[in-house]
Amino acid sequence: MAISFTRLICRNNLNAHQFRGLFTSKSLGISTTAQERFAVEVCETYAEKNERLKRPLSPHLSIYKFQLTSTLSITHRATGIALTYYAMGAGLTELLLPGGFNHFIESVDALCLSTPILFIGKLMIAWPATYHYFNGIRHLCWDLGMFLSIKQVYSTGWTVFGLSVITALPLAAMF
Repeated sequence: MAISFTRLICRNNLNAHQFRGLFTSKSLGISTTAQERFAVEVCETYAEKNERLKRPLSPHLSIYKFQLTSTLSITHRATGIALTYYAMGAGLTELLLPGGFNHFIESVDALCLSTPILFIGKLMIAWPATYHYFNGIRHLCWDLGMFLSIKQVYSTGWTVFGLSVITALPLAAMF
């Protein structure tokens, strides 16, 4: 592939047709059957190729049944990403704002936001932290070989979800 590309560049851009022997298959010892074997049909689409090879169609997400385990796994990753952004935001706020993080808190207080809006904002910080904490403990238990049966995996999953909500609500209500 690279040899063909070099050949194309040299012929078009450098007018190297007088050095034709350097860029042909005969000087490289490549047979024409090998070149034909690696030829690819460009006109064929992905769907046509799958149809020609008699590959089955994969099921659509609309018929996929979401499982608790996959949902909790994705949520654990998402809360970890959210906590990373929260930590970066807090650090950048302290670093770049003239008054630091205390000035930011005073600015939010000066907005005179209603109590439900403040509660939702604090819950958006508290719930990912508590969920990620409790699910991390669950993963550590798995590393120790505990709670690995299907029934235990589901029961600990619901327990983690319940504990995270139960602890996040009072944390968000504080202050």
